[in-house]
Amino acid sequence: MRFQPPWGGAFRLQTFVHRTPEALPAGSIESIRSAILGSSLLGETNLSSQFSGTYGFSVTFRREALSEVTGRFPAFAPFLETALLSDCNAFLLNPLLIQNGRGVEAHLDRSMGHYGAGIGCPVAVSVLYVHVPEQLAGGELRLYHRGARVAALAPMARSLVTFRGDLVHEVVAVETGAPELSEARISLVVEQYRLSEALLEKVPQLELRTRTGALA
Repeated sequence: MRFQPPWGGAFRLQTFVHRTPEALPAGSIESIRSAILGSSLLGETNLSSQFSGTYGFSVTFRREALSEVTGRFPAFAPFLETALLSDCNAFLLNPLLIQNGRGVEAHLDRSMGHYGAGIGCPVAVSVLYVHVPEQLAGGELRLYHRGARVAALAPMARSLVTFRGDLVHEVVAVETGAPELSEARISLVVEQYRLSEALLEKVPQLELRTRTGALA
């Protein structure tokens, strides 16, 4: 079922964050987890230094390449069908795995900035919680607007969180519960952009990236 946010098809900037519990069936979530852990792309993060010590990979794509993305990653299809906003045309998708002692420092999502100087923050960021260890301590998502904290969300398995793309955010370090990568706190994240035609031309139709660089 496609995600129907309370603000309609477009993300209203007045809304900081929205969380949908049990956004996908348990079977879909387990398929996503298995696909992430079993992917040959999985390795140390290729994202910014604020993500140091975490694991994942990234997929940049335009909307017209969505069918190719779901062809390569069929387990991700229910998430993308549910989360993508209808008025966005470019996306950066990445699994994020966090183990004990690691977190994500405060940052703004500008992952597409290396494609063009004019590409700023996404309209929205959607986060699906794929695996939340039973004994997890830490790992809270905190969101800030103009220096003030506007949300602090403990990870909730199977929930979908969508927040404004211009919010500074961080993930508090995981203290316990995720000693190994197979037991990590796992989320699947998509940054959603609404770009002009000129900026969209700078974004590849589809590009996979790992720590070693872009792949075909």
